[in-house]
Formats: sequence, structure tokens, C-alpha cells
Amino acid sequence: MPRRGQASLEELRHRVKALEERLGRLEAGRAPPGDGRAARPPRASAVERCPGCGLPLRRRAGRCRECGVPLAP
Repeated sequence: MPRRGQASLEELRHRVKALEERLGRLEAGRAPPGDGRAARPPRASAVERCPGCGLPLRRRAGRCRECGVPLAP
């Protein structure tokens, strides 16, 4: 496979700019331009999860109802 020539400074600038835009969009939770899908909005409140099984936490007698892991008070 032939080796690619070195990228020009202008090409590198375009690639860095595109990566910065993509990273910013991913961090903000926005869909790519022209995608047509709406990005999922962030949750209003984070759901507390069990440290043992990872399911939404439902307590029962100081333990997780699903897996029985003891929970700190």
C-alpha cells in the first residue's frame, strides 16, 4: 500500500477544526448537521443507581431490592 504524502498545514487546520466541532457537538448532545434526528435532551434529574447491579435504586430494609447489596445510610 503506498504511503500518503505529508499533509499540508492547511489540511491539518481543517482536520483540527472539524474534530473540535465534532467534540463540542458530542459534549453538548447535539445531532450532526443535516442528520434529521433530534439529539436526546439531557435528563432533568439523574436517576440514583445501585452500586451493585446498576439498576435504578429501589430500597428495601437498607438494601437494594433487586440484588440485595447493603446501602450506606
